[in-house]
Amino acid sequence: MAMGRGELSPQDFKATKNNWIQYTKKNNIRLPQGSYTDFEWKDYCPAVFRNILELEKIDYADYMLSVCGDETLREVSSPGRIGNVIFLSNDDRFVIKTLRKSEVKVLREMLPKYYRHLKKHGFSLLTTLYGLHVVRPIGGIKVYFAVMSNVLQSDLHLHRRYDLKGSSRGRNFNKVIVHEEIVYKDIDLDFYFYLEPSLRNKILSQLKYDCEFLEAEGIMDYSLLLGVHIDASSRQGFHSGLLDRRNSVSGTRTGPVHDNADLTVADILKHNGRFGAKLPASAVRTPRNEMGIVSSPSRVRVPECYNVLLYFGIIDIFQNYNVIKRLEHAYKSIQYDSKSISAVNPKVYSSRFQDFLAKVFLARESNKNWNFEY
Repeated sequence: MAMGRGELSPQDFKATKNNWIQYTKKNNIRLPQGSYTDFEWKDYCPAVFRNILELEKIDYADYMLSVCGDETLREVSSPGRIGNVIFLSNDDRFVIKTLRKSEVKVLREMLPKYYRHLKKHGFSLLTTLYGLHVVRPIGGIKVYFAVMSNVLQSDLHLHRRYDLKGSSRGRNFNKVIVHEEIVYKDIDLDFYFYLEPSLRNKILSQLKYDCEFLEAEGIMDYSLLLGVHIDASSRQGFHSGLLDRRNSVSGTRTGPVHDNADLTVADILKHNGRFGAKLPASAVRTPRNEMGIVSSPSRVRVPECYNVLLYFGIIDIFQNYNVIKRLEHAYKSIQYDSKSISAVNPKVYSSRFQDFLAKVFLARESNKNWNFEY
């Protein structure tokens, strides 16, 4: 990444800026400060986030129009909400997440190193933070929220969405719906994804760098948010669970290979704009046994094979291993295998997370055409 608006000073990472935002009743036009205002607004570290916006080639005025619409701010600051609430901007470009004050403290403390990490690692899979704000409607209460990249933004339909942590306890589908879409979890994942070897290596290497950063900052409980688009030519039987047995049994792919399956990482970035978006892969869907364990593709008699495009990024990076998480770990360790629970220290969490994803993303063998033995 290149530098944005110039070198930042230590003070830029501590600065705040207060504003007032006012709207007419007819539209969402922001008016100059006057005697009547609708919202009190505070920016944390505005120069830092302006730099990040410029690094991502996002116009600040466009950002403000997306995030500061009257309807969006009223929804974010509406009373009675409990816990973290997630919204999408009207253009689906940004994710807006309400935060607890403790999470704001974590974010601000990690921001200098996070910024340097983004500059150093242009392929970072960490969700990009574009802003940290406080909004208070007149007569209302303060609401803290962060604005981040929507890692699943796509012009294609995503047939599956997964929130993956690498833990099994409590990580099954339980009608989790985000933005009116079902989000599955670790135990629900019944796919292996085969990628071109150099692409897989780049993904795992970047995951390592990103996890090392999070571990050093004492962060845990993050997820890989994964979206899967299934190519139309290989989609037959996806919902019914049936495929053309002639194709499956003969060991051939059920549809054409991606035209861009052998693109380099640089080519993918050039075409897709960011790493972790629209990555070509071949997916093998495998059944689970009675214990809930996914079968190895080599042991599946009639595998379901699909051409897919993957979208993913690391989200929920505001949770540190605080006293509450330590108590949760101690309590659940008495009841369950400590390796299966989500609340573990950052070092264990990082290692488990990477090990799990290394088993989900596999290397495609160029000289092998899905010759499954049975």
